[in-house]
Amino acid sequence: MKTILSALVAEQQLLDQYLQSIPLREWNNKTRFKSMTITDQVSYLAGSEDLAFNAIKKKGTFFSDYKGPNGHDKFAKVQIDKGKKMRPQDVIEWWRLSRAKIVEVLAKSSQNREIDWWKHTWDMKTFVMWKLSETWAHSLDIFDVTKNDFNDTTRLEHISEFGWTQIPHISKINKIKDRDLRIELIGPEYKVWNFGPENAENIIKGNAGDWCRLISGRSESLNKVSLTSSGQFADRYIKFKHPMI
Repeated sequence: MKTILSALVAEQQLLDQYLQSIPLREWNNKTRFKSMTITDQVSYLAGSEDLAFNAIKKKGTFFSDYKGPNGHDKFAKVQIDKGKKMRPQDVIEWWRLSRAKIVEVLAKSSQNREIDWWKHTWDMKTFVMWKLSETWAHSLDIFDVTKNDFNDTTRLEHISEFGWTQIPHISKINKIKDRDLRIELIGPEYKVWNFGPENAENIIKGNAGDWCRLISGRSESLNKVSLTSSGQFADRYIKFKHPMI
């Protein structure tokens, strides 16, 4: 888990540095994530770090404020409203302080410890992979709206693995029984990452960056030609609706 946590910190630092370069006039530009502005996105990330800290340190008591089917939307609105009252630099500082607290807590946690996170119960390793995936996906949104290239890194290995762990959940919300699925990916620096049983009849192959865009709900930005599938379940899975992280 230490390697994944280091990847999370690196991804956060990359976004932090990039945010410093964005002109103030662009912070109200709307991104692809639910039409949130850059200010909204960073506020949402900061609030998510606060919620994660609460879920671990106070056993999720904060979640009681966001019960019901629209709880996540209510949570997002609270964070966005808070950020709208702040200057961009103050929003960044909020995110810095919040993420520093959660990283410290995660560094002291056993990877087998479980955490309740919305409708999921994950071990800490999976949770850190999700935090990395969340940061990466929102960074992608922000780079995209500011029309700058967001280069893939070897940190995609952990995001790719997270996507593989979520196959049963994604199958369930798409109302289809999940099957063994093997994922065979080529990452940056010609890295090869494989997940799933070698004898699986269903296989998805392709570029790791595009797999990560698919599983994070950013499929409009992926090169679909790079992902190929074999097997009925794999053919359907590649077309599934994946919720935006």
